[in-house]
Amino acid sequence: MITFENVSKSYKGLNVLKNINVTIDKEEIVAIIGPSGCGKSTFLKCINGLVPVNKGKIFVDQIDVTAKDVDLNKIRSEVGIVFQQFNLFPHLTVMENVTLAPIKVRKIKENESKIQALHLLEKVGLLDKIDKYPEQLSGGQAQRVAIARSLAMQPKIMLFDEPTSALDPQMTQEVLDTIKTLAKEGMTMVVVTHEMNFAREVANRIIFLDRGQIIEEGSADKIFDNPQSNITREFLKSAFKKELV
Repeated sequence: MITFENVSKSYKGLNVLKNINVTIDKEEIVAIIGPSGCGKSTFLKCINGLVPVNKGKIFVDQIDVTAKDVDLNKIRSEVGIVFQQFNLFPHLTVMENVTLAPIKVRKIKENESKIQALHLLEKVGLLDKIDKYPEQLSGGQAQRVAIARSLAMQPKIMLFDEPTSALDPQMTQEVLDTIKTLAKEGMTMVVVTHEMNFAREVANRIIFLDRGQIIEEGSADKIFDNPQSNITREFLKSAFKKELV
């Protein structure tokens, strides 16, 4: 469903991704882990063309995202993305935030969009917040609205860029539980995360990046219990210490 072929990306001479080759299958949940600055977020943003690559090709559902004539708006309507910051429209209610894109982009009738929004907001546990504005929500609630807003576009793939990094532990759990629900429903997902226990519990596959390269990949048990690289072992030792603090 997602294929990277010899993908490289650099910023001002700095290699952020180096010759990435990887395939993510339909209904697979892949967690991207690694130290800060290793290229995780860039990897994610390349999938829907938010970051153009310097070399190589990326295919999403057999469409070449890197082609000059590709319709990136169409790609992005099929690939939802949730960032660290919620990016909700502050002047719109929760209901309006969730229904805006389906009405404007997918041309769904307003009544149908509202029915869909009610279903999604119930799924993320926010049915009682439909008339609230973003400033009236907690961080965890705002992030769950952001997830519902992305799901309202009926994407085939969901991308998460460290969705809990700005949240306290209780709010973090609210968001992680929502993502776990999506995983159980078979949504194809790529999650950049620093939450190692969450990655272990949810992901079918772990990809460990360091300095723009895939150091190793495999099942959660393989990566967390029997990492082959010294770099991976040192990273995991440090990461799990931080989660215990």
